[in-house]
Parts: sequence; C-alpha cells; structure tokens
Amino acid sequence: MKKRYLIVFLLLLQWTVITTESLALPPAKPDGKLLSDWIALHLKLIRKTKGLSQGQLNRQFAYSSVAFYEAVAAGDGRYVSLKNQLQDLENIPAAPTEKKTCRVASGNAAIASTLRNFYADNPSSTNRIDSLENYYLSVFAKDGFTKDQIKTGADFGVSIATAVLEWAKRDGAAKTYPPYEVPKGDGLWEPTPPGFTAPAAPYASQNRTCIKNSGSNTLPVPPISFAATPASDFYNMVQEVYQASLALTEDQKSMALFWDDFPDGRYYGASGHWASILRQIIDSEKLSLVKASEAYAQMTTTLLDAFNACWKAKYTYNVLRPITYVHRYMNHPEWQSLITTPAHPEYPAAHASVSMAAAKALTYTLGSNIKFTDHSYDDLGFRPRSFRNFEEAGKEAGLSRFYGGIHYRPSIEAGYLLGAKTAENIKSQIHFTEERSK
Repeated sequence: MKKRYLIVFLLLLQWTVITTESLALPPAKPDGKLLSDWIALHLKLIRKTKGLSQGQLNRQFAYSSVAFYEAVAAGDGRYVSLKNQLQDLENIPAAPTEKKTCRVASGNAAIASTLRNFYADNPSSTNRIDSLENYYLSVFAKDGFTKDQIKTGADFGVSIATAVLEWAKRDGAAKTYPPYEVPKGDGLWEPTPPGFTAPAAPYASQNRTCIKNSGSNTLPVPPISFAATPASDFYNMVQEVYQASLALTEDQKSMALFWDDFPDGRYYGASGHWASILRQIIDSEKLSLVKASEAYAQMTTTLLDAFNACWKAKYTYNVLRPITYVHRYMNHPEWQSLITTPAHPEYPAAHASVSMAAAKALTYTLGSNIKFTDHSYDDLGFRPRSFRNFEEAGKEAGLSRFYGGIHYRPSIEAGYLLGAKTAENIKSQIHFTEERSK
C-alpha cells in the first residue's frame, strides 16, 4: 500500500514540475496560451537587456507579432495573409500542403526565430528562447504529433521568420543620419535634467511604416504659442502642471509611476506594457490562438506606426518640456518632475499617442466591453489598476504623464487624437479575414 501511494505521489510530482518559465501544460486544442507564454518570455528578456529604447521595442513587438500571425493564420482557412497589405511585405512563403502538419509548431518556431535574432548578442536570452521553444516541441509530441509533422510545421515557421526579418531590415531603422542639430530659440525643446541627454530618435519618422499612409491626417494642430509672461496661455498651461505636482494624491502618484514604462530593467516599455495587457486578456478571455495572434499583430503594428507619426509631430514642433519652463521662466530651479523627463520634444505626448493607438486596435479586434485589471507590475509592488475597457486604460496612460510632471494637458489630448487616427487609418486598410475585407 505504501509503495502504491509513493508511486501516485511521484506521478503527481512529475506532473507539477514545470520545465520552463513556470509554464503549465496546455491542452491539445490550439489556444492562446502558446502566444501568452511567448509574450511573457519577451517581457523577461526586456528586463534582462540593458540599453533598449522604446523604438527598438516597438520594432521587436511588431515584427515578431507579424511572423507569429503569418505562421498561425496559414493553417486557418478563415484568415488571410498580411502579404501585400503591410507596406513592402511581398515575400511570404506558402504554407505546407500536408494536412497533418503541426501548425502550432509553425507559430512556435516563427516567434522563437524572430526573438532569437533580436537578442542574438545575449547568450542568456537565447538560452531562454531555446528552452521555451523546446518545451513546446515536447508538448506537441505529447499531443500526438509525429516528429515529421512537427518538423514540417517548425520549418515553415522558420521560413516565415526569415522572410519577416528580411522585410524588417528594409524599414530604415539601421540607416545612418548626420548628427541632429537641436533648433535654438525661445520655447523650443532642449536637453533636460538630470542627464541632459541628446534628443532620442530624431529621425524615427523617416522609417517605413507598417501600413502605407497610416500617418496621413495625424499631424496635430500647432501647439499653444510660446510666451514667458505670467497669465499668458502658455504660462497658465505650465502652471497647471506645476501646481498639480505640489498636491498629488496617492492615486495620482501611483498612476504616474505605474505607467512610467521607461525600459530600465524594471519596466517593459510602453509597447511591452500593452503586450502585457494583451497577454492577460488572452488568458482571462481564453482566446483562441489565431484570434490572439490577430489581436497581437493588429495592436503592435498600429503602435509602431503611431510612434512614427508621434515622432514626426514632436520634431516638427519642438516644444520645450515643463521642467525647462518651470526652472527658467517660473524661477523654481529646485523643482523636479515625479518621473524623469524623457529626451525628446514635448508635443504631442508619446504615451498618450501609442497607448490610445494600442487601445483602439484592441477595441477593433476584441470589442469595447472587455473589463480587466492590469497586473503588469505586481512584482514591483504596484497595486493593479482596473478598467472598464481598453480606451479607458489608454486615456489613463496619457493622463499619467500630466501627473508625472512631464506633459501639458493639450499635448495629451493631441496624443489621444493622433493615436486614434492612426488606428483608424490602419483599420481601414488592413484585414485579417475575408469577412473584414468585404
């Protein structure tokens, strides 16, 4: 009897041992957990990698999501390729014709290959990628797929990743530009404390967008005209930021810190935060694998293009940051914003732009009635924040920059409009199913 109990105990123990990144064995039916686990790993890689910029992260998420979608959608007759829909994406391999190909192995290999490319210089990261990929290969085998079926699926995923990465190389991000000369003059942006860092990504708007003309009609109206005199519109706009910073409630502080999102080893970046939100939705709503991949590709390509449009606007208007104005024109040299001012012009607000773009994209794909609680930074000690829908979260992300002391309200409102217009432009040009194209 004791021996029988021991055997049962050992079997249970073997079942509960998790081989990679605290994963649980998924069912044979292809659900969204495969993508959820890959997003979770990507977020871990971000924290383990120094020096990543928001622009780099936007590209990583967009290109890995496109590769994953193409690999997964090829096995589903309801979905169509993004070939010739995304700008210059012309060479996507045809799917295997074998009926019993392991299609989920295609998605697994595609996203593993793209991430391995992005983190090729970090052996620790590539080891993690290899581990998760191999873990799922063992899952597919346990689900009953043969070695040949898995290999055929995985080979197709690698070919998809190769094509997408070749497409990524042509987006202009690697192009070398002459040193950027910061414009001089009253009211224009200049490097800010504490680091007085050179302007970030001044040529980002020159990069190819995922969707042609996605930035059309997104340039916001000109900002409030600069003035240093008290009672002027510009002075009052800055005064609002300054006065709010002196009387922040605990919730306002929490909001600003929760959405800080600077990729410094703790936060995931803005695109990573939204990927984390989608991951939670995939799990809570039990999305199918292909639906999850659609939402991921729609969101990340929209986010990348909104970043492009926002950066064009920033370096068109070159508006100075609150900290510069408060120090120089309001005579409060000791004042500091709650969160560190990023190294780029103020107008429009970037987090408002990309967050509203992401929120709109998710709304278009998943609907406007999904309530959720965001646990992205539970491990940092932040209390989770709850929202009635994606757009409410997008608005809070933008507003957090006001309480953080780094943006004026009109810039946040301009960001909301820019993000929403970008998402609308993309929705009108891209379709994932034949039904949406009609």
